[in-house]
Amino acid sequence: RTLFGKSLSSSKTDVTLDVGDGRKVSGITCLAKHLQRTSAEFRDVSLEDRMQVEQWLEYRLYIESLQDVESERAVLQELNSYLQDKVYFVGHSLTVADILLYHSLHRVFKHLSFHDKERFINVSRWFNNVQHDRRLRQSLTLLPFVRSLLYSGTSSH
Repeated sequence: RTLFGKSLSSSKTDVTLDVGDGRKVSGITCLAKHLQRTSAEFRDVSLEDRMQVEQWLEYRLYIESLQDVESERAVLQELNSYLQDKVYFVGHSLTVADILLYHSLHRVFKHLSFHDKERFINVSRWFNNVQHDRRLRQSLTLLPFVRSLLYSGTSSH
């Protein structure tokens, strides 16, 4: 496989990008940081935004380490508050932070009830927005956020 024109290899435990000249970048966080610094797609990202992205990449490691529902709920509450007036985690467009946080939070959202998704409405809004990009979702399942269709647009009378 390739990523941004570079050779990408992965195993169950690691991912490695061949960046040329015999150099390789291993590990999802290191790979994300490398791509953020070198890819044309992220060229216009300010230094401040890049640093914020790196902070969220570190926070993602904390999310990955969560072992119980209570800790997951605390993180969701924190993220919900943070996203209250934001569409994305950093700046006004999708970043590496959004992509990796989405993948880390998928296992948490997978087990949430509709009530909990409503309770964490801001992070749910963000998650649902991000998950609709098939390129980002990849093999992860599309999770439901609406119980039933409230209005079909047709009249029954």
